[in-house]
Amino acid sequence: MGRILKSLMSRKNQKQITMSTILGKDEQIIKEATFTANLILFWLKAHYVLTNKRVTGETPNTLLGLIPLGKAQIAQPLKTVASVTSSTKFSFMRLLIGIILIIAGFALISSFGIILLILGAVNILNCYTATFVITNNGGQSVGYEISILEKSKVVEFANEVNTVIADL
Repeated sequence: MGRILKSLMSRKNQKQITMSTILGKDEQIIKEATFTANLILFWLKAHYVLTNKRVTGETPNTLLGLIPLGKAQIAQPLKTVASVTSSTKFSFMRLLIGIILIIAGFALISSFGIILLILGAVNILNCYTATFVITNNGGQSVGYEISILEKSKVVEFANEVNTVIADL
């Protein structure tokens, strides 16, 4: 078994696997980044890979910011990327819903108020996020929300992608 693995890895055109990224011919990884996508579900990570040909990655999906529901995957060739930006975003609706749920939770504390308190806290904690936005050459933008605590890592990754795009 060890010899088979060594022979497979020594082939010149063998595809390499990094997390769930399969590299194509002459494709090399430039940078990998892993971000916490949610303050509450800190174990759910968004993972992005920048290669010399594309940006790939996956980010977890959640329902109400609390229930994990799979992952969204991206694969964007660098030739079609116009820019990558990062920003912070405040969601007033999440804050408002969180406050309403907390008030309702205190009012119904004897029955199912604890659940409402938890849902309200989750909404309030996730109302301020960092956003990683990929804009293609047609002007369409797709944003991915990341925990605000990871903002500096998001900015660093976006700058690296923009540098690679400028060098194409």
